[in-house]
Amino acid sequence: MPVRDALIQISAGLSMMARTWGCNVYIVGEGRPSLIDAGFPLDTRSIGRMLRSRDPAGPECLIATHYHLDHMGSMARLKKEFSCPVFAHEDDADIMEGNEPYPTFKLDPLRAAYYKMLGPLYPYENVKVDRRLTDGDVIDLLGGLRVIHTPGHTAGSMMLFQPDRRMLFTSDTIRNEKGVLDGPPPQYTPDLEAAFNSIEEKVMALDFDILLPGHGDVILSGGREAVGRMLQERRVAR
Repeated sequence: MPVRDALIQISAGLSMMARTWGCNVYIVGEGRPSLIDAGFPLDTRSIGRMLRSRDPAGPECLIATHYHLDHMGSMARLKKEFSCPVFAHEDDADIMEGNEPYPTFKLDPLRAAYYKMLGPLYPYENVKVDRRLTDGDVIDLLGGLRVIHTPGHTAGSMMLFQPDRRMLFTSDTIRNEKGVLDGPPPQYTPDLEAAFNSIEEKVMALDFDILLPGHGDVILSGGREAVGRMLQERRVAR
């Protein structure tokens, strides 16, 4: 099996792609799988191979935690190949569908030049959102994933909470890159304060142990306590 098709088992009915060009791609379900996020367009081929190896019919659904290209970049092609529905929060759906323009970000000159050079490799393909989610909605996967709306990184950024397993998919609103737990990347976050307010008010109200970030390593125990420490360090630093 090619290395980009390899999976890391997290728990029963939950695994993730070992490597992608974009975000963490989580595979949910014992039988026919579903995806939480789907990486860059460059990830389409490896994700497609993985899905076909699990079930020739492909995924039950594709869930985008927000509209950024590194999270939903392969969804248009996967939807076309497998005829599967796409789920996203209602506040991001119009951008994903092309009804509103994709926002631009003010980047440092070096990063801007890098993205301009590689832009043709990362084409943004609009995709029809079949189910527009709102805060508190439940997706029938893993015994029920509850939508936690956490705006800031994007207007429709959301987390997914599984209370019985005490498991929280945090997308980019909480990352764990290089062993450092942090909020969303400031350069791609229009309202950083709103994102941290979401963490303070909504995330800390949840009883979770396992933290499944959009980027970086999974935290298999003590996730809520780790987020609390992150928030306290931020308060002290300010």
